[in-house]
Formats: sequence, C-alpha cells, structure tokens
Amino acid sequence: MIALALLLAAPPQIRIVAEPPESVAAAGQGVTVFLLNEGSTVAEAEPHILDVITADGAAIEIAPLDATPVSVPPGGFRKLRYLIASSPIPVPPSPSPSAVPSGETTVATATGRASGFLDRFEPHAPIYGAFGLGSDGAKLQFSLAVRPFDGAGALDGVRLAWTQTMFWAIDQPSGPFRSTTYSPEVYYQRALRDDIVGAVGYAHDSNGRDAGSIDVNRLFASASYAVPIGGDWRVEVTPKLWTYVGTGYRDLDRYWGNWSLGAAIGQTDGLRIAASLRNPAGSRRAGEVFASYPLTRIGGGTGLYVFGQAFSGYGEAIDDYRRRSSSARLGIAFTR
Repeated sequence: MIALALLLAAPPQIRIVAEPPESVAAAGQGVTVFLLNEGSTVAEAEPHILDVITADGAAIEIAPLDATPVSVPPGGFRKLRYLIASSPIPVPPSPSPSAVPSGETTVATATGRASGFLDRFEPHAPIYGAFGLGSDGAKLQFSLAVRPFDGAGALDGVRLAWTQTMFWAIDQPSGPFRSTTYSPEVYYQRALRDDIVGAVGYAHDSNGRDAGSIDVNRLFASASYAVPIGGDWRVEVTPKLWTYVGTGYRDLDRYWGNWSLGAAIGQTDGLRIAASLRNPAGSRRAGEVFASYPLTRIGGGTGLYVFGQAFSGYGEAIDDYRRRSSSARLGIAFTR
C-alpha cells in the first residue's frame, strides 16, 4: 500500500492509505481507501479527491463514492470506496511493459486456486447475451483472443481467438439451443500507423455437427482505421477481405461473398454504435447493428454494458445461411 500525505484532506491525526490498483482498468472497479486515526481522540475527516499511482505506472485521480464526513475512533480506522475521477495522466513507462512479460495471475476460488496469464487475454468479438420476442429468441456470444508470445519480438503480433455464438429458442417449452457456430481463428496483427491496425490470418467456422455438417475455412485480411472527432469520440472503419480454402462449405460463398465492411462511432466510457455489412455488393447481403452503453455511467461500479443487437439478411446462424431473416434483441454485454 502507499501512504498519501494529503494534509488538506484530513486532520493531522488522520493518515490516509490507499490500496494501489493493478491498472487503470482495475481502478475502474473501485479502490479501497483507509482513514487511520493515529490520535487519542475521535477525529472527523472529510473524504476528498486523491492522487494515486497504479501498479503499472499510470497516475490517476480517485474520488469517494460518498463524500459525507466520517468519524474515526481513536486508534481505529474507516474503510471507504473510491472510483476514478479523471482520465489517467500519462507517465513514462520504465521499462516498457511489452519488454517485460508479466507473471501469472492466481485467484483463490471455492473450487481451489486457479492461475493464468490473464494479462495476455484481450476482447475479440463482443461477449453478450441478448433476448428478443417470439421466434427471435436469445443470442449468446462468447469471444476472446490471447497473445501467446506477448513481448517476444516479431511473434508478439500472433493472436489465437475463439468465438462461439449460440441461438437459444427461449420461445419453445424445452428451450433448446437450435444452432451454434464455432469460430476459431489464428492471425497476425500489427499497428501499421497510430490510427491503423491490420491483420492477416485463418478463420474456421462450423456448426459442429456430424450429420448436416457445414464447415468453412477462409484466409482473410482486415484493417481498422480510427479517427478521433473530439470529446473522446472516434469513428472507425473496418474493411475485411477473404478467400475460401478447402471444401465442405457447399454454396455458402454465394451468400457470404468475399468481403465485409464495418463502421462504428463511439465515446470512451460512453455510447457506442457499430454496424457491419457482409457481402455488400452481392444480392444476398446481411447487416448487423450493435448499440451499447456502460452501466458504470448509470450504476456506479457495475462493469457491464446495456446492449442492443439487430440483424437483417441471410445467414445470421451458419445453419440458416440460405434463409433471410430479421431479428432484434436487448440484453447485457461484458465486452463490446
């Protein structure tokens, strides 16, 4: 822990101690601050904004969830909860985090201790659960990418990703999962400029079945171009091209085409609207729109997003690639 000598924030006999968060992201979940009374009488303290340094070297301001003055008994303490009050202040890294691979993260759980190199995982496609009316049912998606060679020079750009999309027929009595699409990927990603990130790789999509199997393998290239437009807002454009390899995908190429175009507008810690159009020049197009808003802006430390999703066109599920449909759903997202 680090002591904060902020005499303007508390009486002389009060010492303020904060648990330094591991990162800015961790600070977003809340920071615990202790008010220690080192005197012999009861002391009144008024919580104030504090400056702290995260374990990975970012300087941030944190503010109390409740700024009501508190009484601290002699020789005792009070525990308060703080949240980030401002954007992080850049601090020169020493040394660069990418040059020094970090160790594993270990968590004690009710089923035993679990470990992993969690700092190597990153969001890929959105992780969400969205629910619609009638036959729209529910759409659940899990997606993560991992950097297996983080900080290893040229191999640093390698990514392994897994996306699983499930369609749950909640309108039916037994609530079956009517379709699931499994999508592993391996690709190489690099920042081409400060505003452009490119990738090339291999993607596999399958319905995971023996009878009635649909499998498609593609080699792809994609790029994302981001333009700040002020006030933490930015616009992104993401074209993606692919070619089919191997067999098993039947006539799916006539429906998916060979490219897609994505676009998004959003604000850091605010509203984000994203859309993608698959096979835009073909007669069998498919479009999907996502809208999200962080619940931290509504409910304090809730690290989730209000999430809306709508689809129109061919093949929302790989099993239904020949069928045109439209759907709209609302739910919660963990990443966006």
